[in-house]
Amino acid sequence: MQKRVLGGIFLLLFLGLGAFLYTLVTPKIDVKEDTASYESVKKPVVTPESTDRVWVKELAQKDAREFVYPVNELFMQIDQFGLKDAKGKKAKSFRLVIDRADRYSLFCIIQTLNSLHLPYMVIKEGKIPTIYLEDKSEKQLENVVYALEKYDIKSKIVEVWL
Repeated sequence: MQKRVLGGIFLLLFLGLGAFLYTLVTPKIDVKEDTASYESVKKPVVTPESTDRVWVKELAQKDAREFVYPVNELFMQIDQFGLKDAKGKKAKSFRLVIDRADRYSLFCIIQTLNSLHLPYMVIKEGKIPTIYLEDKSEKQLENVVYALEKYDIKSKIVEVWL
């Protein structure tokens, strides 16, 4: 009798476990049907053009024969430090003459001039840049020469008229 009760319990357990696994394995799938509905194509809204001429439109309307070559250099003539008179008189300025013109020395020179708050202008003519300074006091210009000697850059100040 114990064998029949034990066998019945195993059978019920086996059937219960099978039913549980069957519910896990069989997914409940909800099928939704999506049908595409036809919608007419909406025409894009055309905005009226502005009366102002935009540079893109102006460039697009240029004649193909008009061509401007792109350049790597730009030359500008600027009134140096606003010193030239209306009469066309030349302004007194100073040129910094240096013994070498490599990148490191040019970097040191520009950083020194920026730290001393001196207005300067660098012009590259050929391979050697020319540096023009504008200052009224000779002592300030001597301080530039002295500060550049710290970087082993020999220089001198020459008076020029621009």
